[in-house]
Amino acid sequence: MTNYYSILGLTKDASDSEIKAAFRKLAKIYHPDKNPNDPNSKAVFENILKAYHILLNPYSRKKHDYDLTNKINYTVKKQPVSSSKQKDYSFTEEEFKRRQFYKNYYDTRKNKEQQPAQVKIYSDYKYILFATPVAVGLLMLVISLFDVQPKAATVANQPLSDSAIHKVVSHQPENGYKPFNGFYGEIQTFNTNHILRIKNLSGYDAIIVVFSQRDSSYLQHTYLRDNFYAEINKLPASGLYWKCWLGKHWNGQKTYLNKEIFGGFDSTVQYQNWISIPVLFNNSSTHEITLKHIANSDSKNTNCICDELDFFTK
Repeated sequence: MTNYYSILGLTKDASDSEIKAAFRKLAKIYHPDKNPNDPNSKAVFENILKAYHILLNPYSRKKHDYDLTNKINYTVKKQPVSSSKQKDYSFTEEEFKRRQFYKNYYDTRKNKEQQPAQVKIYSDYKYILFATPVAVGLLMLVISLFDVQPKAATVANQPLSDSAIHKVVSHQPENGYKPFNGFYGEIQTFNTNHILRIKNLSGYDAIIVVFSQRDSSYLQHTYLRDNFYAEINKLPASGLYWKCWLGKHWNGQKTYLNKEIFGGFDSTVQYQNWISIPVLFNNSSTHEITLKHIANSDSKNTNCICDELDFFTK
Protein backbone atom coordinates (compact mmCIF):
# COMPACT_ATOMS: atom_id res chain seq x y z
CA MET A 1 0.00 0.00 0.00
CA THR A 2 1.04 3.63 -0.45
CA ASN A 3 3.13 5.12 2.37
CA TYR A 4 2.20 8.81 2.44
CA TYR A 5 4.99 9.56 4.91
CA SER A 6 7.58 8.47 2.37
CA ILE A 7 5.95 10.66 -0.32
CA LEU A 8 6.56 13.73 1.87
CA GLY A 9 9.93 12.42 3.06
CA LEU A 10 8.77 12.12 6.67
CA THR A 11 8.62 9.56 9.47
CA LYS A 12 5.47 8.38 11.32
CA ASP A 13 6.18 10.67 14.28
CA ALA A 14 6.22 13.84 12.15
CA SER A 15 4.36 16.83 13.65
CA ASP A 16 1.73 18.94 11.83
CA SER A 17 4.31 21.73 11.42
CA GLU A 18 6.76 19.30 9.79
CA ILE A 19 4.01 18.02 7.46
CA LYS A 20 3.15 21.58 6.39
CA ALA A 21 6.80 22.49 5.88
CA ALA A 22 7.45 19.36 3.80
CA PHE A 23 4.36 20.02 1.66
CA ARG A 24 5.39 23.63 0.96
CA LYS A 25 8.88 22.53 0.00
CA LEU A 26 7.68 19.82 -2.42
CA ALA A 27 4.92 22.00 -3.86
CA LYS A 28 7.45 24.63 -4.88
CA ILE A 29 9.37 21.93 -6.78
CA TYR A 30 6.64 19.73 -8.29
CA HIS A 31 3.71 22.13 -8.84
CA PRO A 32 2.47 21.78 -12.47
CA ASP A 33 2.91 25.53 -13.01
CA LYS A 34 6.62 25.13 -12.34
CA ASN A 35 6.91 22.08 -14.65
CA PRO A 36 4.90 22.98 -17.76
CA ASN A 37 6.89 20.60 -19.99
CA ASP A 38 6.57 17.56 -17.74
CA PRO A 39 3.38 15.53 -18.53
CA ASN A 40 3.71 13.64 -15.23
CA SER A 41 3.92 16.73 -13.01
CA LYS A 42 0.17 16.87 -12.38
CA ALA A 43 0.00 13.25 -11.17
CA VAL A 44 3.06 13.73 -8.95
CA PHE A 45 1.65 16.87 -7.40
CA GLU A 46 -1.76 15.24 -6.82
CA ASN A 47 -0.04 12.46 -4.85
CA ILE A 48 1.80 15.06 -2.77
CA LEU A 49 -1.44 16.97 -2.16
CA LYS A 50 -3.30 13.77 -1.20
CA ALA A 51 -0.54 12.77 1.23
CA TYR A 52 -0.65 16.24 2.80
CA HIS A 53 -4.43 16.17 3.40
CA ILE A 54 -4.47 12.58 4.72
CA LEU A 55 -1.61 13.14 7.20
CA LEU A 56 -2.86 16.52 8.40
CA ASN A 57 -6.31 15.16 9.24
CA PRO A 58 -6.07 13.27 12.57
CA TYR A 59 -8.77 10.74 11.60
CA SER A 60 -7.43 9.82 8.16
CA ARG A 61 -3.88 9.80 9.53
CA LYS A 62 -4.85 7.37 12.30
CA LYS A 63 -6.46 5.04 9.72
CA HIS A 64 -3.40 5.31 7.47
CA ASP A 65 -1.08 4.41 10.39
CA TYR A 66 -3.27 1.43 11.22
CA ASP A 67 -3.23 0.24 7.60
CA LEU A 68 0.56 0.53 7.48
CA THR A 69 0.93 -1.54 10.66
CA ASN A 70 -1.68 -4.14 9.64
CA LYS A 71 -1.11 -4.66 5.93
CA ILE A 72 -2.89 -8.05 5.98
CA ASN A 73 -6.15 -8.26 7.92
CA TYR A 74 -7.29 -11.73 6.77
CA THR A 75 -5.27 -14.87 6.24
CA VAL A 76 -6.24 -18.38 5.18
CA LYS A 77 -4.16 -21.34 6.33
CA LYS A 78 -4.54 -24.78 4.70
CA GLN A 79 -3.43 -27.96 6.37
CA PRO A 80 -1.62 -30.63 4.39
CA VAL A 81 -3.92 -32.80 2.29
CA SER A 82 -5.45 -35.64 4.29
CA SER A 83 -8.08 -38.26 3.65
CA SER A 84 -10.82 -36.04 5.16
CA LYS A 85 -9.67 -33.05 3.05
CA GLN A 86 -10.61 -30.61 5.84
CA LYS A 87 -9.50 -26.98 5.79
CA ASP A 88 -8.56 -24.87 8.78
CA TYR A 89 -9.24 -21.14 8.55
CA SER A 90 -7.87 -18.63 11.01
CA PHE A 91 -9.12 -15.07 11.30
CA THR A 92 -7.90 -11.93 12.97
CA GLU A 93 -9.80 -10.61 15.98
CA GLU A 94 -11.14 -7.75 13.85
CA GLU A 95 -12.55 -10.21 11.25
CA PHE A 96 -14.15 -12.31 14.01
CA LYS A 97 -15.86 -9.24 15.52
CA ARG A 98 -17.13 -8.17 12.09
CA ARG A 99 -18.67 -11.59 11.43
CA GLN A 100 -20.22 -11.70 14.91
CA PHE A 101 -21.77 -8.27 14.33
CA TYR A 102 -23.43 -9.35 11.07
CA LYS A 103 -24.64 -12.60 12.64
CA ASN A 104 -26.32 -10.68 15.50
CA TYR A 105 -27.77 -8.19 13.03
CA TYR A 106 -29.42 -10.83 10.83
CA ASP A 107 -30.65 -12.82 13.86
CA THR A 108 -32.35 -9.69 15.20
CA ARG A 109 -34.01 -8.96 11.85
CA LYS A 110 -35.20 -12.55 11.58
CA ASN A 111 -36.78 -12.42 15.05
CA LYS A 112 -38.56 -9.17 14.23
CA GLU A 113 -40.00 -10.58 11.02
CA GLN A 114 -41.38 -13.59 12.89
CA GLN A 115 -43.17 -11.46 15.50
CA PRO A 116 -46.77 -10.43 14.70
CA ALA A 117 -47.15 -6.84 13.60
CA GLN A 118 -48.48 -4.51 16.29
CA VAL A 119 -51.12 -1.98 15.35
CA LYS A 120 -50.56 1.38 17.01
CA ILE A 121 -53.45 3.78 17.40
CA TYR A 122 -52.77 7.46 17.93
CA SER A 123 -55.34 10.02 18.88
CA ASP A 124 -55.43 13.46 17.29
CA TYR A 125 -54.11 14.87 20.55
CA LYS A 126 -50.97 12.71 20.35
CA TYR A 127 -50.37 13.80 16.76
CA ILE A 128 -50.42 17.42 17.91
CA LEU A 129 -47.94 16.72 20.72
CA PHE A 130 -45.58 15.07 18.21
CA ALA A 131 -45.93 17.64 15.42
CA THR A 132 -45.42 20.77 17.55
CA PRO A 133 -41.77 20.19 18.59
CA VAL A 134 -40.94 19.00 15.07
CA ALA A 135 -42.33 22.21 13.57
CA VAL A 136 -40.40 24.34 16.10
CA GLY A 137 -37.21 22.44 15.31
CA LEU A 138 -37.63 22.99 11.57
CA LEU A 139 -38.25 26.71 12.13
CA MET A 140 -35.03 27.03 14.17
CA LEU A 141 -33.12 25.17 11.45
CA VAL A 142 -34.35 27.58 8.74
CA ILE A 143 -33.40 30.57 10.89
CA SER A 144 -29.89 29.18 11.49
CA LEU A 145 -29.34 28.63 7.75
CA PHE A 146 -29.95 32.31 7.04
CA ASP A 147 -27.90 33.54 9.99
CA VAL A 148 -24.53 34.40 8.43
CA GLN A 149 -23.23 36.56 11.27
CA PRO A 150 -20.27 35.07 13.19
CA LYS A 151 -21.19 33.64 16.59
CA ALA A 152 -17.82 33.65 18.29
CA ALA A 153 -16.47 37.08 17.39
CA THR A 154 -17.87 40.34 16.10
CA VAL A 155 -16.82 41.45 12.63
CA ALA A 156 -18.03 45.01 12.06
CA ASN A 157 -17.68 46.28 8.49
CA GLN A 158 -18.33 49.93 7.72
CA PRO A 159 -17.68 52.22 4.71
CA LEU A 160 -14.66 54.48 5.06
CA SER A 161 -16.54 57.56 3.84
CA ASP A 162 -20.10 58.63 3.08
CA SER A 163 -19.03 59.70 -0.40
CA ALA A 164 -18.13 56.16 -1.47
CA ILE A 165 -20.77 54.62 -3.78
CA HIS A 166 -21.08 50.84 -4.04
CA LYS A 167 -23.34 48.93 -6.39
CA VAL A 168 -24.43 45.62 -4.86
CA VAL A 169 -24.97 42.87 -7.43
CA SER A 170 -26.63 39.52 -6.78
CA HIS A 171 -23.41 37.50 -6.80
CA GLN A 172 -21.28 39.91 -4.74
CA PRO A 173 -20.89 38.82 -1.10
CA GLU A 174 -21.45 41.28 1.72
CA ASN A 175 -18.78 42.30 4.20
CA GLY A 176 -18.28 39.66 6.88
CA TYR A 177 -19.14 36.75 4.56
CA LYS A 178 -17.00 33.65 5.20
CA PRO A 179 -16.64 31.90 1.81
CA PHE A 180 -14.33 29.11 3.04
CA ASN A 181 -16.13 28.13 6.25
CA GLY A 182 -14.80 24.78 7.47
CA PHE A 183 -11.85 24.58 5.06
CA TYR A 184 -9.25 26.23 7.29
CA GLY A 185 -10.81 24.79 10.47
CA GLU A 186 -12.93 26.01 13.37
CA ILE A 187 -12.96 29.70 14.37
CA GLN A 188 -10.77 30.41 17.40
CA THR A 189 -11.37 33.24 19.88
CA PHE A 190 -9.64 34.23 23.10
CA ASN A 191 -10.65 36.06 26.26
CA THR A 192 -8.86 39.26 25.27
CA ASN A 193 -9.73 42.75 24.06
CA HIS A 194 -7.24 42.62 21.17
CA ILE A 195 -8.69 43.91 17.89
CA LEU A 196 -7.31 43.89 14.35
CA ARG A 197 -8.75 46.72 12.20
CA ILE A 198 -8.27 46.24 8.44
CA LYS A 199 -8.79 49.09 5.95
CA ASN A 200 -9.20 48.05 2.32
CA LEU A 201 -7.75 50.79 0.11
CA SER A 202 -6.44 48.40 -2.56
CA GLY A 203 -9.07 49.24 -5.16
CA TYR A 204 -10.24 45.60 -5.18
CA ASP A 205 -12.37 43.30 -3.04
CA ALA A 206 -10.42 41.10 -0.64
CA ILE A 207 -10.56 37.96 1.47
CA ILE A 208 -8.51 38.19 4.67
CA VAL A 209 -7.45 35.09 6.62
CA VAL A 210 -5.89 35.48 10.09
CA PHE A 211 -3.54 32.93 11.72
CA SER A 212 -1.87 32.62 15.12
CA GLN A 213 1.70 33.87 15.12
CA ARG A 214 2.65 31.30 17.78
CA ASP A 215 1.69 28.05 16.02
CA SER A 216 0.23 29.15 12.62
CA SER A 217 -3.22 27.79 13.57
CA TYR A 218 -6.27 29.31 11.85
CA LEU A 219 -8.19 32.03 13.73
CA GLN A 220 -10.81 33.74 11.49
CA HIS A 221 -11.43 34.99 7.94
CA THR A 222 -13.77 37.46 6.25
CA TYR A 223 -14.75 38.97 2.89
CA LEU A 224 -14.00 42.73 2.73
CA ARG A 225 -15.18 44.96 -0.10
CA ASP A 226 -13.13 47.81 -1.51
CA ASN A 227 -13.10 51.07 0.51
CA PHE A 228 -14.54 49.39 3.63
CA TYR A 229 -12.92 48.40 6.89
CA ALA A 230 -13.35 45.38 9.17
CA GLU A 231 -12.66 44.78 12.86
CA ILE A 232 -11.80 41.26 14.05
CA ASN A 233 -11.72 40.91 17.83
CA LYS A 234 -10.90 38.39 20.61
CA LEU A 235 -7.46 37.72 19.13
CA PRO A 236 -4.57 35.98 20.97
CA ALA A 237 -2.13 38.08 23.00
CA SER A 238 0.78 36.17 21.41
CA GLY A 239 0.14 37.93 18.09
CA LEU A 240 -0.94 36.92 14.59
CA TYR A 241 -0.18 37.11 10.89
CA TRP A 242 -2.51 37.34 7.90
CA LYS A 243 -3.00 36.46 4.26
CA CYS A 244 -5.21 38.19 1.71
CA TRP A 245 -6.57 37.59 -1.79
CA LEU A 246 -7.29 40.65 -3.93
CA GLY A 247 -9.55 40.41 -6.96
CA LYS A 248 -12.68 41.43 -8.84
CA HIS A 249 -16.05 39.84 -9.68
CA TRP A 250 -16.76 37.10 -7.14
CA ASN A 251 -17.90 33.81 -8.72
CA GLY A 252 -19.34 31.18 -6.39
CA GLN A 253 -19.04 28.47 -9.10
CA LYS A 254 -15.24 28.58 -9.44
CA THR A 255 -13.28 25.72 -7.87
CA TYR A 256 -9.73 25.30 -6.58
CA LEU A 257 -7.54 22.46 -5.22
CA ASN A 258 -9.30 19.71 -7.20
CA LYS A 259 -12.76 21.07 -6.34
CA GLU A 260 -12.02 21.15 -2.60
CA ILE A 261 -12.58 24.93 -2.60
CA PHE A 262 -15.73 26.54 -4.05
CA GLY A 263 -15.88 30.26 -4.81
CA GLY A 264 -13.30 32.77 -6.02
CA PHE A 265 -12.64 35.89 -8.05
CA ASP A 266 -13.01 35.76 -11.83
CA SER A 267 -10.10 38.19 -11.97
CA THR A 268 -7.34 37.60 -9.41
CA VAL A 269 -5.05 40.57 -8.87
CA GLN A 270 -2.72 39.29 -6.17
CA TYR A 271 -2.19 36.87 -3.26
CA GLN A 272 -0.33 38.15 -0.20
CA ASN A 273 1.18 36.40 2.85
CA TRP A 274 2.42 38.63 5.67
CA ILE A 275 3.90 35.88 7.85
CA SER A 276 7.26 37.66 7.85
CA ILE A 277 5.70 40.78 9.42
CA PRO A 278 3.51 39.52 12.30
CA VAL A 279 1.09 41.72 14.24
CA LEU A 280 2.09 41.99 17.91
CA PHE A 281 -0.13 43.60 20.57
CA ASN A 282 2.69 45.04 22.69
CA ASN A 283 1.40 48.31 24.12
CA SER A 284 -1.99 48.57 22.47
CA SER A 285 -5.10 46.41 22.30
CA THR A 286 -5.89 47.56 18.74
CA HIS A 287 -3.68 47.19 15.68
CA GLU A 288 -4.57 48.73 12.32
CA ILE A 289 -3.38 47.61 8.88
CA THR A 290 -4.16 48.97 5.42
CA LEU A 291 -4.56 46.79 2.33
CA LYS A 292 -2.75 48.20 -0.68
CA HIS A 293 -1.87 46.79 -4.06
CA ILE A 294 1.81 45.79 -3.93
CA ALA A 295 2.18 44.09 -7.34
CA ASN A 296 5.26 46.22 -8.11
CA SER A 297 8.23 43.85 -7.85
CA ASP A 298 10.41 46.79 -6.74
CA SER A 299 8.31 47.34 -3.62
CA LYS A 300 10.03 46.86 -0.26
CA ASN A 301 7.25 44.38 0.62
CA THR A 302 7.69 42.25 -2.49
CA ASN A 303 8.47 39.21 -0.28
CA CYS A 304 4.83 39.31 0.87
CA ILE A 305 3.56 38.40 -2.61
CA CYS A 306 2.59 34.71 -2.74
CA ASP A 307 0.59 32.35 -4.98
CA GLU A 308 -2.72 30.44 -4.85
CA LEU A 309 -1.15 27.33 -3.32
CA ASP A 310 0.41 29.26 -0.45
CA PHE A 311 -2.85 31.17 0.22
CA PHE A 312 -4.83 27.95 0.62
CA THR A 313 -2.15 26.17 2.67
CA LYS A 314 -3.45 25.72 6.20
